[in-house]
Amino acid sequence: MKIINYESKYQQEYKSLSLEWLYENNLYEDVDGEMLDNPKKEVLDKGGFIYLAKIGDQIVGTVTILPVEERVFEILKLGVSKNHQGLGIGRKLMEFCIEKAKLLNAEKIILETNTKLKSAIRLYSKLGFKEVVHLNTKYEMSDFKMELLLAK
Repeated sequence: MKIINYESKYQQEYKSLSLEWLYENNLYEDVDGEMLDNPKKEVLDKGGFIYLAKIGDQIVGTVTILPVEERVFEILKLGVSKNHQGLGIGRKLMEFCIEKAKLLNAEKIILETNTKLKSAIRLYSKLGFKEVVHLNTKYEMSDFKMELLLAK
């Protein structure tokens, strides 16, 4: 498996991987569609990055990291295809984003999720993310927030 930068030729895989888990868990909302349909405008043009996990010619995972404040990044749309779950791909994508944030001198990484996504929350906890008070979300389906403080 290798992690590559998003390119527009992968837009359909990026969108499909995210829609798969959003629909399966009944978590899709309009703000998701905006990002998935317009990744250049909603992520890349705002200084964010989209990374894809690739095995052979197949895109099997995706994650987005977006600056939200000075020295604060948000992780969004972590997803791994059903056929490739349990292989550590989500962990590798998350570790890649954490290292990227450190290179960009981030102090903190935040993420919002839903308590339905128990395996994702376990992964985030193993990586050092801690639950924080969940206020003022832009996501209707989000009911759980975590953050990772990075060494200065």
